[in-house]
Amino acid sequence: MKRRTKRRNLATPDLTPLIDVVFLLLIFFMLVTTFDRYSGFKLELPKGDMISETSKAMYELVIDKDENHFLLVDKVSNPITLETIGEKVLNVEKITISADKNLKYEAVVKAISTLKNNGVDKVELNFYE
Repeated sequence: MKRRTKRRNLATPDLTPLIDVVFLLLIFFMLVTTFDRYSGFKLELPKGDMISETSKAMYELVIDKDENHFLLVDKVSNPITLETIGEKVLNVEKITISADKNLKYEAVVKAISTLKNNGVDKVELNFYE
């Protein structure tokens, strides 16, 4: 009688937990890694001040907590109302609105809409305490 030899199947490990751990490690290293473009180079970047594109006057509309409006042209303050701002900002492309942080949002929206209606293309916002 022939003797049957049992073939042993080699046990194959389940790779699912290993894949999970690898992905967790990948996510961890992606989160804690900092990417610095210039870390491989010895670069000394120049320090400089921001220079305006043109020598046009800088316009800023300041609104205080009592909703008083002031137009600063090259840091010279002029009290103004929203009704008369149209004639002061003719041909102005960009204006910055600086408003008190406790001011109602409605006052800022009114100022933005008035400036947009008078031809100001770009409006920037600043809030101060």
